Amino acid sequence: MKKKKDKLQIKKLKNGKYTTRINVKVKGVWKTQRVTKDTIEEVEYKVAKLNKKSKDGTLTLNSSLKLFDFCDIYIKTYVEKILSDSTLNSYENAFRELKDYFGNIKLDKIEPLEYQLFINHLGKELAYSTVETRHKKITAMYNKAIMLNYVKSNPTSGVKIAGKDVAAMKLQYLEDDQVAHLKELVEDSMSVSRAVIFLAIQTGMRFGEIIALTWNSINFERQRIVVKNSWDYKKKKTFVPTKTEERRTIFIDDSTVDYLKKYKKWSKEYISNENITNDLSLVFCTRDNQPVDNQSCNKMLKKLFMNISNEYVTLHKLRHTHTVQCLEAGLDIIYVSERLGHADISTTMEYYTHVSKKLRNMNEDRISNYFNKEKTS
Repeated sequence: MKKKKDKLQIKKLKNGKYTTRINVKVKGVWKTQRVTKDTIEEVEYKVAKLNKKSKDGTLTLNSSLKLFDFCDIYIKTYVEKILSDSTLNSYENAFRELKDYFGNIKLDKIEPLEYQLFINHLGKELAYSTVETRHKKITAMYNKAIMLNYVKSNPTSGVKIAGKDVAAMKLQYLEDDQVAHLKELVEDSMSVSRAVIFLAIQTGMRFGEIIALTWNSINFERQRIVVKNSWDYKKKKTFVPTKTEERRTIFIDDSTVDYLKKYKKWSKEYISNENITNDLSLVFCTRDNQPVDNQSCNKMLKKLFMNISNEYVTLHKLRHTHTVQCLEAGLDIIYVSERLGHADISTTMEYYTHVSKKLRNMNEDRISNYFNKEKTS
């Protein structure tokens, strides 16, 4: 009696195509082969052809690398154990979306138009910035594939990012009077959490970068802070590269220098009184010889801000606020981008769409003053 053939399991992908997986014999060795086509009929036809060649012993498969395989290679070689867990998660999210949409096709079979449709698909549910992040991770992966000669071109080049309206999501930042009041409350007494909040206001540094600071990162004479790395406070609890994997130097004004000097004096007494060893020479060290945690700082920030407003506020909101303040101060956008450690200037440019009326008024005044001066000269 003949063995009954297993029914073909055909799955519809998010891009509208159909896919299935079969076992075929290639040169005497059984291998798994995925078939992806536009219609169920095309899948069934292709499967029939492969099965016939497999039975005849004439089947040969193109050795081109599959999408799933290279995504895994890229994660394990260039992301895992090298970058922070948050960056790893970002790559995993991007690759998961890519796999769900295209299935396990050959790496070089994704066309620019198909990739644009994929981005449009993501844009229906995700914010513009999220889609852009997914796109950047996938682009990085394809650039590496080109360098390794797995593909000849990058299908992600020239794509137009789609996504939900970021204007409707509103960029969150504090007004100048709120910042001034918050600084007064922060400076009212000294603590590790308060010092973190102060530095976030004055520099716009990311929380992980602030708590990773060691005392040799701060040069009081030159009024500079060198941001060498970040602290992975979510999982690894150790130093990791910064988000952009680059170090940068931040200028700090006189008031920030004065505050940090006072804090350093207070910190020495605090460490001595609490018998803290602070082996890592952390600027923001706590009783367990680890940097202060995010929850404690945000809790302190919320407590202080309740004296000003009932608005929701976080440490990351202070980073947005610092960016806006730099732009309102008329600082060059390239300088602001470098100061904040943005991956590229386009990130900083996004703030122009959402900044306060004050900045727009200032720009209009500059235009008026410049052209009026030309007229009278």
